[in-house]
Amino acid sequence: MKKAAIVLALQTVVVFLWFSGQGFASDQDVINSIVDARAAVKQFALPTAKLSDLNEDKAYALQKKLTETLVSKGQAISGFKAGLTSEALQKKFGVNAPLLGPLFKPGALGPDAVVDTKDFVRLFVENEIGYIPGVKIDKAVADVEALKKMIKEVCPAVELPDLRFDDLKNLKGTDIIVDAVSSAKYIVGKPVPTSSVDVREVTVTLKRDGEVVNQGKAADALGDQWKALLWLVNGTIARGYVIEPGQVLITGAMGNMIPGKPGSYQGDWGKLGKMSWTIK
Repeated sequence: MKKAAIVLALQTVVVFLWFSGQGFASDQDVINSIVDARAAVKQFALPTAKLSDLNEDKAYALQKKLTETLVSKGQAISGFKAGLTSEALQKKFGVNAPLLGPLFKPGALGPDAVVDTKDFVRLFVENEIGYIPGVKIDKAVADVEALKKMIKEVCPAVELPDLRFDDLKNLKGTDIIVDAVSSAKYIVGKPVPTSSVDVREVTVTLKRDGEVVNQGKAADALGDQWKALLWLVNGTIARGYVIEPGQVLITGAMGNMIPGKPGSYQGDWGKLGKMSWTIK
């Protein structure tokens, strides 16, 4: 009997050491690691490598906790973003729908911005369209026609996400969700009245140092800009957020997400306007 008890105790120790070696952590440990990594501009371990039960709902719950922590440290929410709006990217990262997350005020930049790669672990560039609501939105919106009445202005927008993960090979959609969909910085151009441009017809051409590096069209975001915006608004509300007047909503990449290499960038959104910025 005594020998059996000793064997059982040894087995328990082995199992404990095995799990410890896997690096499993608590939810709060994961949040703390992301907050610290954002502040120090460094990589952090994939949440899926630390949390064995990380599904989509839990990932959004952790995103909400991360957001509340960042807001408590002075990073007010300035808008919301959609990510993985193409089926190919959703399939690549193991999700069945786009992702959404908050944008933060310290990351807001204007035209002619100078972006320093030292502020990022892994900088990327996405051309998008921004929408600015004129009213508070705190409940689901019935349809596109109702949504159009809530949007005061539209503008050219560039998202500058930061993929801070230490393992891109095993990166999953749930990892991306937790880190506010890699939210970092973004640039918005001059807004124009919503009625002055048909956003569904907008195309964009991006040049770096005079060479075309990306082209895209409005339909790249879920096939239709207004449907993409409706999805983003209703998804944001469903996840417990509130959209305030003046915040910016961006609907996903037009064309490709490209590495943020140093250079002089010029984006042309046609009737929606042009914008220039520099990455150093």
